[in-house]
Order: sequence, then structure tokens, then C-alpha cells
Amino acid sequence: MPERETIQAWLETAAAQIRWRRARPVLTRELAHHLEDQRDAFAAEGRENAEALAVEEMGDPVSVGAELDRIHRPDPQWGPLALSLILAAAGAVLRVHLTAGWTYDRADPARAALAVVLGSVALLAGYLLDFSALGRRPGALYLGTLAVCLAMTAHCPRIAGVSYAARYAALWLPVVYACWACARRRGGWSGLALTAAGIIPPAMVCLLIPYTFALLALLLTAALLLFSAARHDWFGLGRRKTACAAAAFAAAAAAPMAAVFLRGRRLAAALHPELDPLGGGYTALTIRQALSSARWLGEGDWTGAASPDPYPLVPNCASDAFLTTLICKLGWLPFLAVVLTFALLAAWLLRRRARHQSQLGRAVVLAATVVLCLQALCSAAWSLGFTLLGASFPLVVGNWSTVMNLGLIGLALSVFREERIARDAPCSVLPRWRVRISIQRVS
Repeated sequence: MPERETIQAWLETAAAQIRWRRARPVLTRELAHHLEDQRDAFAAEGRENAEALAVEEMGDPVSVGAELDRIHRPDPQWGPLALSLILAAAGAVLRVHLTAGWTYDRADPARAALAVVLGSVALLAGYLLDFSALGRRPGALYLGTLAVCLAMTAHCPRIAGVSYAARYAALWLPVVYACWACARRRGGWSGLALTAAGIIPPAMVCLLIPYTFALLALLLTAALLLFSAARHDWFGLGRRKTACAAAAFAAAAAAPMAAVFLRGRRLAAALHPELDPLGGGYTALTIRQALSSARWLGEGDWTGAASPDPYPLVPNCASDAFLTTLICKLGWLPFLAVVLTFALLAAWLLRRRARHQSQLGRAVVLAATVVLCLQALCSAAWSLGFTLLGASFPLVVGNWSTVMNLGLIGLALSVFREERIARDAPCSVLPRWRVRISIQRVS
């Protein structure tokens, strides 16, 4: 019997017992490495029929495959999935209810319902996606996403010089960059240089859109990834050298963001809006005036004007400042309930990420969580009168942004769903104790 066929037949029999299709190639590859190592060890000892002896030592392929099938199953994430859908549905109901009767900016019930439906599809699509596929062709993913964003920027309609369609696509740039950076691991100085240089094209795209929030999320993700790379010594340069490079990158990235916020006295207007009450400080002052009469529960007394609209003086009261509307019409307690519910979801994502073994999975979850948390932070700050950077509160505000954010959450959950088979690279050797324990359990 040819040597290769003996191992191949054993592997095919064992793989046939594994019902999870995505687990089959991973586990088969590990079993093959172990069998080949055992065969080579027997051959080095000068023993005949080395492959037959290796297969015999592994045991019955049906028993081994059945035990691997029992251990390696998808890890359902029903709780976070349900919480995300409930938060998105509650956000749609709140938008429609609180803006009903407005003469402008009121939420369209049909569009809000459609956003929840499409967001549910995006959530499930991301959840069922094999996240490891993002790491197999990071270059194609990187260039393709940049091409899509550039095409949207060039050809989609602009409002006040801004391509809003490209803004939604730009929310995925941090995740794409995380896959690019993770693929540069073990690349030495060239890998570190490519990781740092890889931030430039997507940053330029953010400036072309333009979208300050996406630029900030991208730079923050890159800095956090580099510090994580230093902790795990991604590039093989030593933790100290990589940490110094990460610190230098963070300092360099802070410069353009400082220039953006200081330009046009943007930061000064956010900190001291009373200095420019009819200009840059107008939005912050109207928000603070609206919140001055808010109650813990129930609608406040301030109406803003003698018009049928509840708060017509607050700009963007159905988008960036929607949480201001929520506070003024329902009270502080509902606002805190929404914020704490999202905070619970974000904390759970970060906690699960800390226990994950795959570096690609950790990078993807980090990027997605940075985008989500930064949106929540900017939206909450804006709605409380600190109008430095506007954003839609995740899952609660916006239609297309809700769809994009649900897709990001689904992708993060897919990392945890496949945690039991997550591998950064094919393992060269499957530890003997793992196989032997499996066989002993069956016997």
C-alpha cells in the first residue's frame, strides 16, 4: 500500500465524523501533522512500516473523529445577538415615537423598520461569516475596501460637500486595517514598517470623504493594535522596541487630530460655548438649555419655542443630538438605561476578547469595539452639550448606521462563535496528550 494512502484514508474516516464543516480542515490538518511527525519518528528509529505504526498508535479513526466532533462545536452567542436586536428595535421605536408630529426631522416609521430588518440580516451575515477568511487575503480585502470607499466618494451624491454613503462604508476601515496589520506579524522590521505605512491610504480616504470620526477611529485602532503587538511581540523585535514604535506612532497620530480639533476653534467652542453663542457654541448652548429643565423621569418643562415642535432650537435633535431629545421627553433614567445597556454589551465584547486565543480574532474584535464605543462616547458627549465630534449612538440612532453597526457586532460575535477552532496559523504538531485524552474518553 502506498505510504500516503494509509494516512489519507485514516484522515478521511476521522474527518467524516466531524459534522461542523469549518472545523474539518483545521482538525484534519492538525491530525495530519501529528501522524506525519509520528511516522517520521518511527522511520528515524529504523522501524519498518513507519506509517502503519503511526496510524495504529493514533487509534480507531471513528472514535477519534467522534470525540473531536463532540469537543469542537460552534459556541452560540444567543445572548449578545438578542441584546443587539432588542437595542436596535428599541432605538427604532424611540426615534419614531419621540419625533412623531414634528414638522421636520421626524423619523419615517417605514425606514426605521427597514433599517431593523436590514440590520438583522447584516447581524446574522456577520455572525455566520468565517472570520478567519478575512485573514487569508488581507491585501485583497484592504485594496478592495479602499476602492469601494473611493468609488463612493467620487460618484455618490454629496450633501454640503460630504459623501454620506462613503461615511457608512468607512466605518469598516478599522476592521480592514486590523486584518492588514495582523497579517504583517512575524515580519520583522519590514512587517512593522508595512503596518505603520498601511494606515496612510485609509486615512487619506477619510480626509477625502471627509469624515473626522472615521479618521479618529482608524488612528485609535492602529495605536491600540501596535501596543497589543508590543505585548505579544508580533514582529519578533522584542517588546520594548515595538512599544517604542507604538508610542512614536501614537504621538504622530495625535498631531493631525489635534490640528483638526483646533482648526476653527472647534475645541474652544466645545469647552466654552458661551464665548461664541451665535457661532460654534450655538449647538452646545441650546443643548445645555434644553437639559436644564430635564427630569429624572418624564418630560421636562422647557419647550424651546412657541411652535408645535418640541425642541426645534436644538440642531440635529433627531440624529447627533437625539439622546438630548430622549432626556428631555422621557427623562434621565431612560437615557441611563440605554447607555448602560450598550455599555454592558461593549464590556462583554472586551471581556471575551481578552480570553480569545487567536490574534486575528482579537484584532477584529478590538477594531469593531473601538468603532462602536467611540460612536457611543461621541454621541453621548454631544447630547450632553460637549459638541466636539458628532456621531450616531450605536443601534439607537440612524438607519444605515444601525445596519453597519449591527454588521460589526455580528462579525465580532462570529469570532467567539468559532473560538474552539480559532487558529492564527496551521499548527505543526498536535500535542499527543490531546489525542490520547480523546481516545481514553471514548474507550
